[in-house]
Amino acid sequence: MPINPNADPVVLVVHGVQLGEDDDANQHLDIEALVKARQVAPQAFSVDAYKYENVNDQAVAKLKDLSRILIRSTVGQILTPKVIDIVFDVVISLRNGSTANRIREGLKQKILSYYQAGRPLFIVAHSLGSVYTFDVINELIKEGPYFKRNAPLTFPALGLVTIGSPLGLDMFKATGRNIAEKLGTGRVPFQWLNYFDTNDPIVSGNIFGKQLTDLSIAGNYRQDGDDFGWFIRDFPVVTGKAHLLAHIAYWNDIKVGDGLVGLLSLVKR
Repeated sequence: MPINPNADPVVLVVHGVQLGEDDDANQHLDIEALVKARQVAPQAFSVDAYKYENVNDQAVAKLKDLSRILIRSTVGQILTPKVIDIVFDVVISLRNGSTANRIREGLKQKILSYYQAGRPLFIVAHSLGSVYTFDVINELIKEGPYFKRNAPLTFPALGLVTIGSPLGLDMFKATGRNIAEKLGTGRVPFQWLNYFDTNDPIVSGNIFGKQLTDLSIAGNYRQDGDDFGWFIRDFPVVTGKAHLLAHIAYWNDIKVGDGLVGLLSLVKR
């Protein structure tokens, strides 16, 4: 069923590379606080989270156990499973195998559950979560009957905000994520706002923290023609943090908050 413009919108947060378990991923609460702090006129909305760390952990559980046997030192036993946790989250996405498919299908069903309930939905995707979200949005565009540009109530998601996204890196583009599906002609575009810190090594791909100089990331997905249908903008932000600390500093950034407030205002009440 099409979404109900009179229903309160939902902000769905998709986490990125994550240590621990699903219960440790509570970034949706940070986004809720950020939006409320940036709203001039209060607007009712709710937040939710799509969590998939437990799915990742099940896929690498045996490798974590093996690492504890191979590395006998106390520090090694503590640190090695954490390194595996981070590295294999990325490897799972790049391999595009059954685990990645399971994560994408779960996200797709989460998005469609709000669509079927008639709730306007906006997505905030961090880091690796932006890769899975990009996949699912493009899949929904290809499938139909969604994203009809002259019928915005057919949009399962009305807008996407990505933060600290690695989608600009060649290693992800090489896995088929090098184009955005065209929506066709019409009046209403799908909005994608991408926020990044130039010191974020996950965005730049430089593990030594070299500052990013190319400020077009999501913008590289733009295509000519009236049938493209995506409204894409890149926003450099200054988190005041360096290296990996910059990658986790978006959750209270005022530019991100203002962008979300602007998207939520698309739901006319």
